[in-house]
Amino acid sequence: MSSRKQRRIAAVAVAAAVALVAGFSIYRFAFRQQVVNQTARHYFGHLKLNLLILGYQSDEATTDTVILAHLDVARRSATLVSIPRDTWVPIPGQGSMKINAAYAFGGAHATARVVGKLLGGVPIDAIVALQPEGAAKIVDAIGGLDVNVDEDMDYDDNSGELHIHLRKGEQHLSGDQVAGYVRFRHDASSDFGRVKRQQQVLKLMLDQLSEPQNWVKLPHVMQLARKLINTTLTNAQLASLLTIYRNVPDDDVRTFTLPSKAGWAGDASVVFADRRWAKLIGRLLFERNDPPQDAVLVANATGNAAFDRTIVGALRGAGWNVPSFVDEKMKRRSIVIGASPAALALAKTFATAIRPGTTTALIIGVDLAPDTD
Repeated sequence: MSSRKQRRIAAVAVAAAVALVAGFSIYRFAFRQQVVNQTARHYFGHLKLNLLILGYQSDEATTDTVILAHLDVARRSATLVSIPRDTWVPIPGQGSMKINAAYAFGGAHATARVVGKLLGGVPIDAIVALQPEGAAKIVDAIGGLDVNVDEDMDYDDNSGELHIHLRKGEQHLSGDQVAGYVRFRHDASSDFGRVKRQQQVLKLMLDQLSEPQNWVKLPHVMQLARKLINTTLTNAQLASLLTIYRNVPDDDVRTFTLPSKAGWAGDASVVFADRRWAKLIGRLLFERNDPPQDAVLVANATGNAAFDRTIVGALRGAGWNVPSFVDEKMKRRSIVIGASPAALALAKTFATAIRPGTTTALIIGVDLAPDTD
């Protein structure tokens, strides 16, 4: 057999092997996705879930952590929207108060009603609530966390039995240390800094549980969670979520904070949420249906580069196809460009003018800039 013919046969064999591996990978992914979808439909009835996560103090009847998570099970993505605990909201029958006080007037379900209304009446499918002591035990069960502590922390509250002493930098923290880290707010960033640390730790916990060497710990973590967490999820639902989100890529877990600014209500230091953006995020992110899948270029022309995370996080988290985004010089008016179904839907959602074009683009201008610090 000639060397040329041998090379041809070898090339065909390699191509066949590559095709076989690729075909098997595609089949395995499709099969896994089918199992994920069937599991979600069986236990929840649909593929998009809104999960309220609360960290509460039973002795004070307040919440330190208020996060509404949108779980897109079909895409295995999670988008966590943090609401600062000092957010000033109306509480039915009580007048306006900080959102952390809602827990005192009906527990987790009362807080869920207030959160749902703040975001324009979004449905909340399930609630997970736990105290710092419970969070600490769960962190210890997964072996602690490697945390990049953002600043030196020294704080003692003897009456509240809270002692936080941490040095800035990357380090391995125990459960008690993590609980103190996410509760610390005695610095210039106050509530907003605490929100960022809560988001950071939740992502780290997901990452830790996703590590293959920790999969064996999941049954124990599940048993512990059932004892320590107050939740409306059944055992089967909680187990299915842990299974579905095991080994989820970092890029598919997004976090941002509800656009807000610090202010005063009488003598009380509070946080005012941008009500317009609260409702926009509610409509964008927490809907049940998939949006049109035309590719959308997002341009942030508000002059606030930090706003990228909110805009893109809300759109991608809801399943919009946003392959890229850019910052542009400030524009006075927002506009949508394009003639696709996505362009029409975006123009309706943001109540903007629409201009014909071959590319679908959403340009957020100063008129839609959030009211933040």
